[in-house]
Amino acid sequence: MDVRKIKEYFESHGRDSLVFENIDSTNTYLKKNPQSFGTLALALSQSAGHGQYERVFESPASGLYMSLCVKYIPDFPMTLASANAAVDALDELFGLKIDVKWVNDLIVSSRKLCGILAESVFCGDKSFTVIGFGMNIRKGGLSKEISKIAISLEEIVDSELPDDILPILALKIAENLEAELKKSKEAVIERYKQICISEIPENAVFI
Repeated sequence: MDVRKIKEYFESHGRDSLVFENIDSTNTYLKKNPQSFGTLALALSQSAGHGQYERVFESPASGLYMSLCVKYIPDFPMTLASANAAVDALDELFGLKIDVKWVNDLIVSSRKLCGILAESVFCGDKSFTVIGFGMNIRKGGLSKEISKIAISLEEIVDSELPDDILPILALKIAENLEAELKKSKEAVIERYKQICISEIPENAVFI
């Protein structure tokens, strides 16, 4: 599915969006170019994808790379809410029960399917948060080395996914995340504890 058709899909569902053939990072773009809340940025590939602590996130043209611009909410577990949203999207669309490894990795059989990165930008009353998702979708898209520790959605469902899977999945994650942000902090944390297989640190701060 090309950039134009993906853009048309989002427009048909009333979602403001930015769709790129290639970009350094959808998170980086939204941080530097603030958009209205709810705007979804999606790239078919990234040249400088990154995770926590600026770790490199391999982003070939075989995955889902999206970021959502949302209102900054003080003292709210954004990363946990984002993990809940992605896990529930995969359950709703494919019937998959995905685990989360503390704090922001979706894993299957000890291999990483998706990483999440929440980054807040503080601009007075215009402060906002950008939440990025990087998910491996197609078989054979990752390097041999990365494939040892990562897994694709096609490998999990054991079938080829439709061409429009990127906008369908991106929109479902965005809708789920917006629903999570309307919940109480306690409800988000409780849901996260249900899907997290790691021992949560005793000194963990849920923000």
